[in-house]
Amino acid sequence: MDVLNVYLSDNIIDESVDMLLRLANSKSMPFNYYVVVVSDKEDELLVMYSYSEVNTDRFIDANYKIVGFGKGKNETKKLIQYMIEDVLINTGEVSKSKFMTIRN
Repeated sequence: MDVLNVYLSDNIIDESVDMLLRLANSKSMPFNYYVVVVSDKEDELLVMYSYSEVNTDRFIDANYKIVGFGKGKNETKKLIQYMIEDVLINTGEVSKSKFMTIRN
């Protein structure tokens, strides 16, 4: 799994990104946690996966590009909105390539 610039929702801002990445890579994401990845589909920008989807071989094998972690569905949706706004403000456009190059 590739790791890029990683955003965290406000309710997990104090958690270690390295720890969250280890949990995602070991299929051990806690209940109610979500991972935000750059979509591999042409017509989607970002996709949110729940802990139950992350804790599968299919997720690990897909080699998604992780760009965010959230706790709770609504918080993760807010995080995605923030991520898009942040990339737009910092780069002037929103595209998959911008999520793969911008740094917090």
